[in-house]
Amino acid sequence: METDTSRIISDTDLSDTYKKYTHKRILFIIFCIITAVIAIGVSITIGGRDISFTEVYHILYNHLIGVDYPVGSSEWMDDQIVWNLRLPRSIFALIAGAALAVGGAVMQSVMKNPLADPYTTGVSSGACFGVAVALALGIVATSGSQMDQYGVIINAFIFALIPVAIIILLSPRSRSPATLILAGVAVSYLFNALNTIVLISTDSETLASVYQWQIGSLADLSWDDLLLVTLITVAGTICALAVSKKLNLLLLGDDSAKSLGLDANSLRIVCLLILSLMTAAVISYAGVIGFIGLISPHIVRLIIGSDNRYLIPAAAAFGATFLIIADIVSRIVSDINAVPVGIMISFIGAPIFLYLVVKNKRSLW
Repeated sequence: METDTSRIISDTDLSDTYKKYTHKRILFIIFCIITAVIAIGVSITIGGRDISFTEVYHILYNHLIGVDYPVGSSEWMDDQIVWNLRLPRSIFALIAGAALAVGGAVMQSVMKNPLADPYTTGVSSGACFGVAVALALGIVATSGSQMDQYGVIINAFIFALIPVAIIILLSPRSRSPATLILAGVAVSYLFNALNTIVLISTDSETLASVYQWQIGSLADLSWDDLLLVTLITVAGTICALAVSKKLNLLLLGDDSAKSLGLDANSLRIVCLLILSLMTAAVISYAGVIGFIGLISPHIVRLIIGSDNRYLIPAAAAFGATFLIIADIVSRIVSDINAVPVGIMISFIGAPIFLYLVVKNKRSLW
């Protein structure tokens, strides 16, 4: 009788502990979302024209309720700057940060490798080659012959998916996730070589344009650039959440997952396709924004654990917040976009990540 009573008490304590841990996870996600919303407000205040934090939300509210201003007036100018220039950039940072962080979290679970990120399959190398081809040679993967901004974007998106297609074709022959990672490295080197061949034969102006795109930037983004990225990111995140329980099983190993009725290889292929579409959509517009997909899942994992049911939404919220804050810092440092956000992310994230690695007594994985 005492043994049964002790067992009931133990189960109750375990249940209470799990509930507290779940509440901690949910609170962390809510905290990141609130921080991201505040960061967007701060981000919109930064620029050549001074607009205060409270004025930003007042302008947004007036725009949403349809208030019109005389063309050329100071109020009209503030409305144009906030709504058409600064807000699209901030929202794109929100979406892009979430997409890359989700991609990193799922890729690390799929590949069972702490060094995996959204670019592991060679997406970035293919996109860089596509942009180099479009800018340097004037060849765009569209029906028209005129090269414009959307031609470059479409070219980057299509070429980004080519390495992924190669990896997916090789996946039935692979015996482990490590094989896919090595295949991704090989494909990346191949497209980097092709990219170098194109760039060494072009002029310095085009070379500078391609280089600036490769390091990632959120400058010159508009509302038109948000639709595709938002749709793919939302759909991809929903799909990732739908398979989050299966991803937890995949962490046990392919053999253990198979014994529980999970086809690990099929799940891996589906996840690679979803993540590649999300990543390709982001880098086609903003260039290669690195580091977020690698460190965001690790930082979140240290705080709330490795359960993908909570890790994926938490990584999305943290990655979005991280990218917005990095963009704020980059614009404070230089209001003429001389310091791209891709560089600022590395400056901010690397020391934080190293500190957590050194101070944390547990393994990152």
